[in-house]
Amino acid sequence: MSDYSFETIEQMLLKCVAEGGEPELSFRLRGAQYLIIAYADRCSFQRYADEAGANASGEWYFVTLRELYAALQIDGRSLEELWDEADDFYCFDFEL
Repeated sequence: MSDYSFETIEQMLLKCVAEGGEPELSFRLRGAQYLIIAYADRCSFQRYADEAGANASGEWYFVTLRELYAALQIDGRSLEELWDEADDFYCFDFEL
């Protein structure tokens, strides 16, 4: 189970954006590493390459973090469905 609700993460990311930052949140989900980047006018989501250098997704862009959370993602499921399985969160812009 995730130590952080999506709502908590969303608030932290939006606070960083309001302060002029572009925070990058990495996390692990079902053995894969993912990255969310929040910008003033959008956000992006991607899956990192695995140890063999395969399975990277490229960036997918969304208007809001809420849209990203609800949308079907790279693996055909939404973060909303899977968020409780996420762990190993890291963001340089705030402590987790």
